[in-house]
Amino acid sequence: MAAINGHAVAGGCVLACCADRRIMACASGRIGVTEILVGVPFPALAFEIVRFAVPAHHLAEFTFGGATYDTGAALDRGWVDEVVEGDALLSRAIAAAQELARLSPPAFAQTKKQLRQEAAERVERSGALTDQTVTEIWTGAIGSVRDYIARTLKKT
Repeated sequence: MAAINGHAVAGGCVLACCADRRIMACASGRIGVTEILVGVPFPALAFEIVRFAVPAHHLAEFTFGGATYDTGAALDRGWVDEVVEGDALLSRAIAAAQELARLSPPAFAQTKKQLRQEAAERVERSGALTDQTVTEIWTGAIGSVRDYIARTLKKT
């Protein structure tokens, strides 16, 4: 369960996508993956996590666009499953986690395995080669990372 009470951008967004459900506090921040704007690709596992978590028809928009979305747009596009008032976030996330906890652990585990099987197989099949290429690009991207930070934070 991810209880998102602020910005979830880039790696923070990927981390939120690892959760079985994402609940975000209303008007608390933005969510999205900005890696393309920085000039770096996703490692194989991170890409598969995002691919699994978001609606397929928005995947290209999210990964090629690099935009971040406010809570309303995040809910509309499927970045999050639910939006609640900030003071209700923790209690709603706990309640949602308790709902999942009441399920049969073996059945829940097997269902999760089946849901994620294709993603796991893609990582197993081509993850190492993808990550080799990603590492080469990331290694050469220090200048573009620095430029993105300066543009985003308006600092040099």
